[in-house]
Amino acid sequence: MKQDVPTTVGAASSRPRNRPRSPRCLLRLLALLLAAFALLSAVWYVTAYRPYDTYVEALRAQPGWREDPGFPECGVDGEGYTCNVARPGFLHWTGNLGIGLPALTLENGEEVVFTDSLLIWPRMTGEPELGVILYEYDFRENGVTCASRQLYITAAGEYRPYGDEAEDAANARLLEEHRENVETLLSRAREIWGMP
Repeated sequence: MKQDVPTTVGAASSRPRNRPRSPRCLLRLLALLLAAFALLSAVWYVTAYRPYDTYVEALRAQPGWREDPGFPECGVDGEGYTCNVARPGFLHWTGNLGIGLPALTLENGEEVVFTDSLLIWPRMTGEPELGVILYEYDFRENGVTCASRQLYITAAGEYRPYGDEAEDAANARLLEEHRENVETLLSRAREIWGMP
């Protein structure tokens, strides 16, 4: 016995259901996606990457600036401060500025290059975010070892708590021990970049 198969009436019935898309349609879609990506890249370049040019120019204008040939936009100024500008990575909107105290020279002539440092994350709008890397040294006969602690601070150099009372108290004490260095770094950042 034969079964009757229902059919639909109208324009839609003449088109097969799983017809592959034409290459022309796929090319249009690809062109649209490429144009959107190009537009996004252009917006990123203008709003995130190019604003760091002013920070680089300010850095290179420092008296005695010596740029590291292996690390563009990073070097030492005439007073020995290590400074750098880290531009945002592709399609990221935040880079950072860094400034570290001059290297320490030990009695044996060895240099300790890990010194207290200030990090600044400029924002497109509003105040920048600030952090410090504070080092504790253990001097020994055969050299020096160090441990670091990273903390967020305010533009006034005050500690920004994380929320753990014991850790916040220890971090606030550590920051107080390094108060003079932090104030020096904040002052130097204002001289170079006019911030924070």
